[in-house]
Amino acid sequence: MVPYPPLVVFGDFHSQPFDDEVFDFEFSNVFDHALFPEKFVKEIERTLKVGGICVLHVAVSKRADKYSANDLFSVDPLVKLFKHSQVVYVRGIDGFGLDTEVVFRKIKEIN
Repeated sequence: MVPYPPLVVFGDFHSQPFDDEVFDFEFSNVFDHALFPEKFVKEIERTLKVGGICVLHVAVSKRADKYSANDLFSVDPLVKLFKHSQVVYVRGIDGFGLDTEVVFRKIKEIN
């Protein structure tokens, strides 16, 4: 992506260039490209406000694409990564090769 502040900033989703608890909503459709899924999720939870919503579009029924760094074959491993959030819902989608939408709500602060 080309940086276009303030809407698009240069950064790494494993280490977001934002303060703690600044967002009410976060969306991603690139979870499969995270080299370090635990860091990716920790950054989402760090930058999301308590009560905030995170929506992830992921591929569950098949390999996401040839650049995929990690693949899911159920949502369970993804859900386990979210230590400070709960699942709001999971539903099937049809979006750019991704087949599942997982919605989380952050329920507690990170100490």
